[in-house]
Amino acid sequence: MNIAAIASTTTRQPLTAAALRTAAPEVQRQQVAAQFEAILVRQLLSKSVTSMLGGANDVGGNVYGDMLTDSLAQQLTAGPGLGLGRMITQQLTPRGHPAPNPPNPAAAAP
Repeated sequence: MNIAAIASTTTRQPLTAAALRTAAPEVQRQQVAAQFEAILVRQLLSKSVTSMLGGANDVGGNVYGDMLTDSLAQQLTAGPGLGLGRMITQQLTPRGHPAPNPPNPAAAAP
């Protein structure tokens, strides 16, 4: 099993600010929803990870807790994510415009 191939087909690459401004509205909605999902996950994880690594009084625990929280949030929201991004995209999509289907990573695998 080639894990690198699986990871490369399921990871969403965020657009730069300039590319996001000129992207299609559907792409903009998907990118903003994915970014918001990552922020929410990071907020949910921050307290539990910080307390796990020594609490708020330990400077080292705070630094490593923030690094671990960012890494976990990025990994959890990469690819299809937790589903929050899809729901946010659906809510941001105007009526009469169907929400785009996310790519199916299983179909891309050989």
